[in-house]
Amino acid sequence: MTDVDQVAVVGIGCRFPHADGPDEYWRLLHDGLDVVREIPDDRFPIDSYFDPDPDAVGRTYSRWGGFLDDVAGFDAAFFGVSPREAERMDPQQRHLLEVVWDAFDDAGIVPGKIEGTRTGVFVGEIAVNYADLASRLPDMDVYAVTGTARSVLAGRVSFALDARGPSISVDTACSSSLVALHLAYRSVRDGESELAIAGGTNVVLLPDESIAYCRGRMLSRDGRCKFADASGDGFVRSDGIGVVVLKPLSRAVADGDRIYAVILGSATNSDGRSSGYLLTPSEEGQVTMLRAALADAGLDAQQLDYVEAHGTGTSVGDAVELRALAEVLGTGRATDRPCLVGSSKTNIGHAEGAAGVAGLIKTVLSLHHRQIPASLHVHEPNPALDWERAGLAVPDTTIPWPHEGSAVAGVSSFGIAGSNAHIAVASVDVPRSQPLPAPDSLVLPVSAADPVALRVLASDYARLLRDLDPADVPRMCAAAAQRREHHPYRLAVSGCDAEQLARAVLAAQPPSGAVDEAPGVAFVFPGQGSQWLGMGRDLLDAEPVFRDTLHACAEVISDHVGWSLLDVLADDTPEALSDLDVVQPTLWAMQVSLAVLWRSWGVEPDVVIGHSMGEVAAAYVAGALDLSDAAEVICLRSRLAKQVSGTGAMAVVGLPSGDVAARLDGELSIAAHNSPNATVISGPADGVRAVVDTLTDQGLFAHLVRVDFASHSPLMDPIREPLLEALTNIRPRAAQVRFHSTVHGGTLDGTELDAHYWADNLRQPVLFADAISAEARRCGVFLEVSPHPVLTDAISECGAARTLGSLMRGEPGKVALHAHLTELYTAGVELDWHGVYGGRAPHHDLPRYPWQHQRYWLPDVPAEEPAAGVAATAASTHYLVEHRVQGAPILPGMVTVDVALQAAH
Repeated sequence: MTDVDQVAVVGIGCRFPHADGPDEYWRLLHDGLDVVREIPDDRFPIDSYFDPDPDAVGRTYSRWGGFLDDVAGFDAAFFGVSPREAERMDPQQRHLLEVVWDAFDDAGIVPGKIEGTRTGVFVGEIAVNYADLASRLPDMDVYAVTGTARSVLAGRVSFALDARGPSISVDTACSSSLVALHLAYRSVRDGESELAIAGGTNVVLLPDESIAYCRGRMLSRDGRCKFADASGDGFVRSDGIGVVVLKPLSRAVADGDRIYAVILGSATNSDGRSSGYLLTPSEEGQVTMLRAALADAGLDAQQLDYVEAHGTGTSVGDAVELRALAEVLGTGRATDRPCLVGSSKTNIGHAEGAAGVAGLIKTVLSLHHRQIPASLHVHEPNPALDWERAGLAVPDTTIPWPHEGSAVAGVSSFGIAGSNAHIAVASVDVPRSQPLPAPDSLVLPVSAADPVALRVLASDYARLLRDLDPADVPRMCAAAAQRREHHPYRLAVSGCDAEQLARAVLAAQPPSGAVDEAPGVAFVFPGQGSQWLGMGRDLLDAEPVFRDTLHACAEVISDHVGWSLLDVLADDTPEALSDLDVVQPTLWAMQVSLAVLWRSWGVEPDVVIGHSMGEVAAAYVAGALDLSDAAEVICLRSRLAKQVSGTGAMAVVGLPSGDVAARLDGELSIAAHNSPNATVISGPADGVRAVVDTLTDQGLFAHLVRVDFASHSPLMDPIREPLLEALTNIRPRAAQVRFHSTVHGGTLDGTELDAHYWADNLRQPVLFADAISAEARRCGVFLEVSPHPVLTDAISECGAARTLGSLMRGEPGKVALHAHLTELYTAGVELDWHGVYGGRAPHHDLPRYPWQHQRYWLPDVPAEEPAAGVAATAASTHYLVEHRVQGAPILPGMVTVDVALQAAH
């Protein structure tokens, strides 16, 4: 059998009595716990229905069952369900939605990424107690219909996930969920579904069925399922919701998924009339089904090590099943290697519509852990089988898998009307993915649909971090980023190790509100002044995208200069960044490389804004200039500007431009309108210094900029014509990102960025404040793309909601970038976490989502004691029993209740 034929179980979600999730379920099974208990008051008042006499009409002799603790609870807001609709939804629908989400989280599959895909949903069911309750409402509405209809169970999940594959609700009685799994497996194997969710549900809310079962002596008197034991006298009814996520094995391996097991084959059939009675199980039918499943899986019977039996613990039903298993799987086996059999019903009771998936989940967990849990309550083996010759054995304690190598098991389930199913599963050896390298910095995003859930989840992540092997921390962070849905309430932290991340996530203050939609992002490229020795050096080693872009910039710069960009960045001497015609091309290369890195992390600009020389990088990022033309502009612009070095100066003044203009003589100019309270002046050095001294003496803010030329002033006029001539060959083109000009004001389409534009860029004042103020109405985040922030204060003064930088002087590059990345995430920017972590994250266990339950239930309805339907069922059952005892003939289609009804389970 090839990988293409096999289907992997990659995710599990379940709620069984005393077991919320696969970890708790496995612990329960492994420790051999029996969690059956008395029927709780939130179901029905058992004392009103209890009578130890099995012939008491309208009463039950069983006080026992397996029950979920919070059957009425539901996180309706998470799924966008109104309170009125939620209270009319069957608890099976509610719990199923949450359990399916748990299963996707367990699989590390983001539910949002399957929207519109051929994802199949197959759900087994049998109970409709909530529909019975809803039918008594005086104001039945459409919510009550859709909330309780059997057909809607699978459709509810498909709608919530926008899954476009088959959506099938299955009712074959107690084999429902395994038949659903059979259908799902075939759908994935045949390519009908690219992914499938399969499982079943059961919730016991009314005594009606129990009363009828008691009349047929089908329920256990002591409330225990005693599979394979001589004392087996019936089953006990239980709640259960369980699903698995199925995926083609080849895709699961390629995606780095955790693979619990693979499904090798399956079969389903009907007993037909082979048993003689409608409700009596057929040994012939079960034998035929087992052999068909083995053939479908390409297995020899001797290869099965374990079978999770239907195993309800009825005297006749167990005998039929055990004999069928012995005939198919036990024949010819070595005495030291019997086929082991067991039943999860001995732990949790009979979950009816979810019984098959409870057994399947137990089995795949057994394969995953390579241990077989005990089957409980076996004191004297069922005498219907010659155990010494049968080739079967029942483990009475948790044992290791009986051999090394591939482990193979089967799961059986039978319906009361003769619909049988069997699924063959096996372990699979998948090489563990290599640990991710330990970087200088990690980012951990945490999100929830509710602020309370976010705090709970943050605490859970902190606990997980402190329990992790240090080598697993990068893997965990990458999985949290890539393999979980990103909800509206968000926090993110960065750090270099588990303890730093744990402290940070506990201390983090989540934003006060939810993210409604992703904010617009503006990339802002400053002029000269952000340079520092060592900038970006560590990113050359840590970030391939940054390194490759910087090398490309170095190559195009080398066409115009006689020095090496890489040598300049590696130089630690003060002179390395002293020359204007070196500083500006170097800053341009840093800005371009940082912008490309940000974009590789999913941070896409809605607009670009450049300040003075920063417009050259903005033009490249917008797509208006290619890399070669942008390099030509910055190199020739800076070379010509150097020719006028020493002729002027520039200064920043903490006053509005109107106030500044009144203080300037004819030789000085306003070079830039940075913000409502910050203006840059330019001109002859003596005049600029005089203004600075005067303002400083008056207690006002003013300081010189670290340049020795007066750009954006008349002192640039001598180099205008040489610049126009030098740039005649550049070919601007239409921009792909909006380019907001700080030369002319407003948006340009990109084709205007010719030689004349760049001459104006050097000579005209920078209309920066106008650009930021205009874009602040569109963009929620302004990201300064530079080696050190120099404009963030000015941007904030112009009304920007959130202003961030990129690198920080003297700080490791990834540390600075990741700190800003956390703010982008909490602001709602949708990030490309594959880019952040350099590829696909392998699977890693993460905290489960903390559902925020509220109680939802039908309004009070008139009580009926007992329900009329229950009395009628009890009466008809009593008739059959009495007339069978008296020797009356059984008509075709009728059944001997004392034998056949019990045997059916």
